[in-house]
Amino acid sequence: MIEFTSHNVAETENFAFALASRVAPPRVICLIGELGAGKTAFTRGFARYFGVTRGVASPTFTILMKYSGTVELNHYDLYRAEDYDELCDIGFEDQIEDGISLIEWPDKFIDYLPDDKIIIRISYTPVEGERKITVEGLENT
Repeated sequence: MIEFTSHNVAETENFAFALASRVAPPRVICLIGELGAGKTAFTRGFARYFGVTRGVASPTFTILMKYSGTVELNHYDLYRAEDYDELCDIGFEDQIEDGISLIEWPDKFIDYLPDDKIIIRISYTPVEGERKITVEGLENT
């Protein structure tokens, strides 16, 4: 497990940028954390490593945002997804087999994801603006 303490959004983005250098497609990355913890900031830094120049925002109302850089990045927000059939309707099964998929709020669908998924947990600490980030599943890549 990798652990990192971020003191601000810029540090979260820079940590994600550095971590992205260790990830190659196809790969699924689950982003777990409370509302506002920094999942989208993490994704923004991660995407920057792959040359994504278009602004990265949370796909809360669309479920999926696709970004093209040196690899295809699929950015999911499954908070409002009701069931797996809804995901299949947008091609979820095929899309997670290509490129890199970063998935916010994966909890309800974790059993449908590959065994080699990377789990990123971002949690608040008692210090204002600080986040604890843990990474599981990346050690052997």
